[in-house]
Amino acid sequence: MKVQRTLKHVVVACIIITSTTVFSQSNTPVDTVCAGSSEFYKILKTEGSTYHWVISSGGTAIYGVDIKSDSIIIDWENNSVLTEEYVKVVETNKYGRSGDTMYLQVIKYPVPTAVISGSDTLFDGNTGSNKIQITLTGTAPWDIVYNDGKTDIDINDIESSPFTIETRSLSNPPELHKFTLVSIINESGCVGEVSGVAEIIVSPPIKTSKIFHK
Repeated sequence: MKVQRTLKHVVVACIIITSTTVFSQSNTPVDTVCAGSSEFYKILKTEGSTYHWVISSGGTAIYGVDIKSDSIIIDWENNSVLTEEYVKVVETNKYGRSGDTMYLQVIKYPVPTAVISGSDTLFDGNTGSNKIQITLTGTAPWDIVYNDGKTDIDINDIESSPFTIETRSLSNPPELHKFTLVSIINESGCVGEVSGVAEIIVSPPIKTSKIFHK
């Protein structure tokens, strides 16, 4: 998965990466992937050449390494934190001469999760609730979509967890409003898992009858 990254995001990633890999090329290209994904990599093939691939410990080659192919497929292992990985390849031509090592820096993002929870009781016609909370994991910022029982609502660029939803004013009927999550995605495009439910009970207005004398 290739994602265009701003300088700001690259700097942030470099600050919080857990690997101590040092790259020998100042112009090393950067790729981003989602933890747990399988990705395809290749270089331009030279007839008669063979290719020696090296992958950091956060990934496992499932194709191309043993046959010294010009392309490989890597399973990137799942993890809960942002890590820096790499892919390296050395080409050897049909005369036995080897070229320079080519590097690809890989920023591996954890798959995000989001759990919605909370409950509140409102009076019909009153303002909304601020007691619905979403707990997020992975790397910020996140984009989420939640459903308030009627409509899917987007919230973008969430920077911290937990995140509190300010709901709209609710009415009765229905008495029970259920809020659920539809999706979560992080800045690198990794689609995550959502779960949980929040419930808001709305009391109808009281309509007391007139007093009768029997």
